[in-house]
Amino acid sequence: MVSLDCTLLNFSEKDLFFSIFENYGNDFEYTYKGVFRRTPPPLCPDCGSGMNHNGYNTYSKKNLGSVKIGRYICPLCGEPGEESREFWESLKKEFFSVLNHVYQILRVNHVSYEGISDLMEAIFPRGKDTILRAFTDSVEKAVVPPLEVSYIVHYDEQFPKRGRSQKYRLTLLDNFTAQPIADELHNKKDPNTIKKSTNP
Repeated sequence: MVSLDCTLLNFSEKDLFFSIFENYGNDFEYTYKGVFRRTPPPLCPDCGSGMNHNGYNTYSKKNLGSVKIGRYICPLCGEPGEESREFWESLKKEFFSVLNHVYQILRVNHVSYEGISDLMEAIFPRGKDTILRAFTDSVEKAVVPPLEVSYIVHYDEQFPKRGRSQKYRLTLLDNFTAQPIADELHNKKDPNTIKKSTNP
C-alpha cells in the first residue's frame, strides 16, 4: 500500500487517498506536499543507474483540481523521468462519466441543453455545446444488448379507420420487454391473415 505523509490539513482525507492509491505498492508515497512519487526512485531506462528525485510537474483540470507528479533525473547520464499519472486520468474519467450519467437523466426528463448548463453552474460549470458533445458521445458508446428471442408473445388487435374504410392492426408483443415483434395493417381479419401476420 502506498505510504501517506498526512498533515493536520489532509488527515481527515486519508481514507479517500488510500482508495485512490489502493492499486499501488509499498514503493510509492504521497508526500505531505502532495507529491505522488516512488519512495526509492526507479532505475534509469538508459544506463540502469538509480535515479534521484527532481521535484514535480503539476497537472490540473479547470474547476476540478490539480495533482503533483514526481520527477526523476539520472545522476550519471542526466536522463529525465516522470512518474505515471494514470490515477489522475482515471479520476477524471470517473468524474466525467458521472456527469454524463447526469446529462442522460436530465435529457430523459426533457431538460434542454441550456437548462442543463444553467444547472451545472452550481456543480461544475459546462457550456451547452460541451454538454451536447459529451451526451452524444456517451450515447454512441452505450452498449445496447441485442433483443433476445422470446417464445412467449402477446397478440393484440386494433381497429383503426382510414377514411370510411375499417382497418385491422395486428400486433405481436414480446412478453418480457413489451416491444413489438410484428406490426401490420390489414384490410381484413380472417384466420389466414392472422397466421401470416403472426409469422414474423
